[in-house]
Amino acid sequence: MNAIFLLMLLFVPGRYLCNGHPVYVGIEHDLPDPSVNQIYPACRGPLQLTHGMQEERRIVNAPQGRLGVSLYYAGSGARATVILVHGNDAETREMGYLVPLFVSNGINVISYDQRGTGESVGNWFLSGPQDRAEDVYAIMDSYAHHPHIDRARLGIWGFSNGGWTAPLVAVHRPLAFVILKSAPAESVRANSEFEVVQQMHHYHESPEHVAAALTMVHALLGALDGTVSWDDAGAIYTNAKAQPWFKHSLMIDMPMPPPKALQAGLRRSLAYDPTTTLNELRTPTLALYGTADIRVDVPDSSKRLSAYLKHAGNHQFTMRFYPGAGHTLKGTTSPEDTIDWLRSRHLTVPCDSSCS
Repeated sequence: MNAIFLLMLLFVPGRYLCNGHPVYVGIEHDLPDPSVNQIYPACRGPLQLTHGMQEERRIVNAPQGRLGVSLYYAGSGARATVILVHGNDAETREMGYLVPLFVSNGINVISYDQRGTGESVGNWFLSGPQDRAEDVYAIMDSYAHHPHIDRARLGIWGFSNGGWTAPLVAVHRPLAFVILKSAPAESVRANSEFEVVQQMHHYHESPEHVAAALTMVHALLGALDGTVSWDDAGAIYTNAKAQPWFKHSLMIDMPMPPPKALQAGLRRSLAYDPTTTLNELRTPTLALYGTADIRVDVPDSSKRLSAYLKHAGNHQFTMRFYPGAGHTLKGTTSPEDTIDWLRSRHLTVPCDSSCS
């Protein structure tokens, strides 16, 4: 298994073979040209569909409003199932190659539209880790008695900021496994500061500009905490907006003071620290990190995660590093390693003709 790519719209989602190599086909609707087929470049031969999948769509009513959700499955009967939790982006439920990757290996998938995308209402930018966990609880309740889902083999996968949500769910609901991809194990506030610094370095900004960006961030954080006035924070922010480096600071353009709803959302998110949750995470866990990640402080987060899970008494914890890989782990064996780890836990099912 060494070819994981996307094909668009003209193909049935599922697992294909090309010259003996598997190609996992997902659907992405937000490409500039959705008619373009992005196929494994080394594939020059015909494509043969080996494992298809089916989709069951529904609306789930959650405390923050409705969610558009899909169950992707193959075959009949109850199987292990994974809930996919987004990072901090406007993503819909399709999730690229991930859905066919899991389903063609006998693991059903529950995926949902991020708040404010697809059929989901709300605003993902204003949703903190606890808010997203409540969404997952509502989804789990909705599928509590579904014939295709084995509740004893239900797990969760969280990418990036979803890596704060996945452990929260696992600590409060019984799950069979947790998969963390590029997940921070430090507070949202600390991770935000790290991202700003790394983004500025990525664009070769000077130390003075980096320091100015951090001054702006600290002022805004202080205003949210109530330790700095919005007048003072607004003056620093307005001055920063006029600087050429501002576009590299990851800071959004917003009025000063921000609208109350935005303040409340930012306050909920930035207040979150995963320490207590991770110290209680006893669910079997796989963590995947790229050493060149500029969105997560991998040396710090990996050490914290190891220490927290050791404190929790979690003896079923695996961590893998991918040298030179960035935040998305693109071009690594992380998909294969994920399936191998699930297989070692007897969660996968070899798909035969019943999966097509």
